[in-house]
Amino acid sequence: MRRYPVATPFRHGSCRRSFTTPREGASMSEAGHARFGPEPLPASAESAPSARVAISLRSDRGFLNLRLNPRDGQAVEAAERILGQSMPQAANTFTNDGHEVYWLGPDEWLIATVAERAAALGGELAEALSGFHAAVNDVSGGFVELLVRGADARTVLAKGCTLDLHPREFAPGQCVQTGLGRAAVLLAAGDPSTCTIVVRRSFSDYVRRWLENAARPHRACISAL
Repeated sequence: MRRYPVATPFRHGSCRRSFTTPREGASMSEAGHARFGPEPLPASAESAPSARVAISLRSDRGFLNLRLNPRDGQAVEAAERILGQSMPQAANTFTNDGHEVYWLGPDEWLIATVAERAAALGGELAEALSGFHAAVNDVSGGFVELLVRGADARTVLAKGCTLDLHPREFAPGQCVQTGLGRAAVLLAAGDPSTCTIVVRRSFSDYVRRWLENAARPHRACISAL
């Protein structure tokens, strides 16, 4: 039974660091990524040009959980300065400008970035937010990211999701924590034909198999990025 890193609980009045120094954090993150790296996807026989949907595992992603008071303008500004992009303030939206920053709750965000950058970015955020009511945790070991793309991407996802996934209702830039099959996932709309799934690692194999089965009638192309 594999054991995965657990996010440090949010504590009021302090900025919890998962990193002693950026370099130490980087070493820990890289070691964790190597140890808990995602299982490879089996390649499909369907060629990409004929596929109506393509499923890809993004094996190069790292994740940070960020919590702070959104009404503290200085804290938000400090985080945005390190990220180099704005943080979404509207519920169930995300920003994408170098990293993907997903709104999870009124004071909580999930930052998806390049795996090799995650530890250093977490250290920089922790340093910048050390004087604020905030917490930063590297949760890279706990999540896996999948991309579902193609003309039938939303049709495939709709087979296991109770939300209306039509682009009019689930527009690009929106994200939501919902169910897919029997797993809880974070689902984000990149464009009308591309959706990102972030799922806890312990459920990732189930979600991958569910997607393979649901996409089979749509000439699915399966690969790793």
